[in-house]
Amino acid sequence: MRFLVVGAGAIGGYFGGRLVQKGEDVTFLVRPSKQCQLADHGLQVKSVHGDFHTPIRTITYGDQAEPFDCILLSVKAYHLPDLLSDLAPYMGEHTLILPLLNGYDHFSALSNHFGREKVLGGLCYIESTLDEEGTIIQSSPFHRIVFGEWTGGVSERSQQLFSHLDGAGFTVVLSEDIQRVVWQKYVFIASFSGITTFMESPVGPILQTPEAMSVYSLLLKEIVTIARSAGMPVDPDLESTTLQTMISMQPSMMSSMQRDMQKRLPIEADHLHGFLLALAAPDQGDHPILQTVYARLKVYERNVFPPAEKE
Repeated sequence: MRFLVVGAGAIGGYFGGRLVQKGEDVTFLVRPSKQCQLADHGLQVKSVHGDFHTPIRTITYGDQAEPFDCILLSVKAYHLPDLLSDLAPYMGEHTLILPLLNGYDHFSALSNHFGREKVLGGLCYIESTLDEEGTIIQSSPFHRIVFGEWTGGVSERSQQLFSHLDGAGFTVVLSEDIQRVVWQKYVFIASFSGITTFMESPVGPILQTPEAMSVYSLLLKEIVTIARSAGMPVDPDLESTTLQTMISMQPSMMSSMQRDMQKRLPIEADHLHGFLLALAAPDQGDHPILQTVYARLKVYERNVFPPAEKE
């Protein structure tokens, strides 16, 4: 199976690198500047599961290549609209797209552009980031990919993909109900990134501050209520299980959105929190905590990336 990993950053670089270690046929689609860096220094990973350093095969946008069997999509959501046309030359009749983005709305964008039959449901659980030298720093005990057919069940093609992902040094799960898993992750990441960015704090001080935990509980309740009212596949106990996941986290844990804000990078405010607010039914009333979190993120975006002035 020929893999194309889109991006060689904290997510794609880690999982793609592990596949290279296993011996899978992996190519990375990267920007020209990243391609030069990787040619000079290779892919470097420092991980609690073992460091590795390996040369990798890369192409950049517009380079010719035969269609790939699986495209592992690991970019930030705000890059997706510009990326759709760039992927077309690497798509074949039987190419599968496995997105590892946070959120939900990107599945519709990918399906509308490439066809529903080509897009699997997928997500990952990992804490990783890039240091100033471009080394991937992976610090969480969990490094897991979960995927499955968007319409549910298990197919021959998903089982074949599982056989190639399995044994690569990370955990992989083939789900028969991937949409439910996607929403479990979405609710968690939206509430987790929302409270850590709003409080400008890792998990520890939030857990130790009753007032902060009260705000977090309200935020989580608003998000679950929106998802449930919209008819999304959320478990009856999702609110309590998400809270328990939050409580069990290491005190030093930070959301990737919080790390991006510290680096003054773009964030996925519209894709995560903005989409939830747009999903809410007009007759549901306000969602004051989620609205406040979203407003805080939009102010960050305006301060760091001010809109161009009209002439």
